[in-house]
Amino acid sequence: MLTVFPAHAPEDAPFAQELSAFLEAGCDAVCSTREAAIRPGQDLISAAGEGVSADVLILLLSPKSAPAHWQRERWEPVLFGEAEELNTRVAVFLLEECPMPGLVRRQLKFFDATRGRLTAMRKLKRWVRGVQTMDISPDLEHFYLALADRPGTCTASGEMAARFFAEASGDFEAVFWIPAYGRTLARIAGELGSQLGMTLDGELKENCRRIREVLAGKRCLVILDAPQVSAEPILPAGRTSILFTSEPVRVPEDIPTMAAARSLVESRRFAEAYEMLYQLLDSWVEMEACARELVWICEHWDRLDEANKLRFHYGPSPSEQLRLF
Repeated sequence: MLTVFPAHAPEDAPFAQELSAFLEAGCDAVCSTREAAIRPGQDLISAAGEGVSADVLILLLSPKSAPAHWQRERWEPVLFGEAEELNTRVAVFLLEECPMPGLVRRQLKFFDATRGRLTAMRKLKRWVRGVQTMDISPDLEHFYLALADRPGTCTASGEMAARFFAEASGDFEAVFWIPAYGRTLARIAGELGSQLGMTLDGELKENCRRIREVLAGKRCLVILDAPQVSAEPILPAGRTSILFTSEPVRVPEDIPTMAAARSLVESRRFAEAYEMLYQLLDSWVEMEACARELVWICEHWDRLDEANKLRFHYGPSPSEQLRLF
């Protein structure tokens, strides 16, 4: 977690708190907001001196916080010398126009919020995250407000979702596009788990629980591409945002075959394999092979009664039972 010290005047405390909440929601950051307020007998430079050991030092500059006299022998050692020595990133966030040394404006990272605080906050957030700032398309503003500025859920057309996916990736720890059209919940959960780098070898309910837990602690964007089943079991309550497309952009081809089922088994995506194997079994496709794989999965899940029923109904003759099962 990054530590952020937003040095500010007491009169600017409401905005300092707003900015801190914004950064904490959008970054892996902890902001020392109360400690960063200028105390009686201090000025902005002395407050900055207390926060220069943080990962990120932000000077919230306004007529209320700007020093009456910018003495170079005081601010240069703190904002440049100590900051460089401690590997602290320093930024100036200008709330209102006020005098400042030209070197401070030119050499430190500078965010001008005098013409729009939200835009400057977004740029600051991306800088804190260490990603390149990009312009925000005006027609995507609704999605930035609903998904990027804070965790949320909304729906967009496929075209708008694809543009937001490309443009807003820097606002998230990771972005996952999940082709969901025509897929079951097991396939949707399996695809999301795979993109998250998870091994989901449990039953569907358990897999959904684990996905929710992982996403709840991450600042991610999950785009569910036109699901036709309820995705409620995998939706996290936490820092991840969810975007649904109103029509499919990427249509997956999930053709049930024995080879596809075995590939899922090899990848330990057992809930998907289980579902597909029963599809094949109901279609009279390689029944003994399907039953054998299903028995193995059921035993892994401790569903022994179901495993024994599969042996009884689909297994070979008793003389071959031991050899094949």
